[in-house]
Amino acid sequence: MPKVTDTISYPQPTDRRLECERALEEDFQVFTSLAEGAGWSWQEIALALMELTEDYAMAMSMSTKSAESNTAPFPGNKTLH
Repeated sequence: MPKVTDTISYPQPTDRRLECERALEEDFQVFTSLAEGAGWSWQEIALALMELTEDYAMAMSMSTKSAESNTAPFPGNKTLH
């Protein structure tokens, strides 16, 4: 199976997004071909991928929020003089 290519850093986020898409494209084609070969329709594959993508995005979002809340200083650290 092909490997996802390394990232190439670009200054603009749009360029980076496109580079990520290009890096994933070949493996994506192999992956969807395997699913089709197993008998799944393109509609079933597309729906499953959308659901998995949503799950991934939610998990990453929750992970990021959790990490951010763990590093924020506790607002109740006030001493009375």
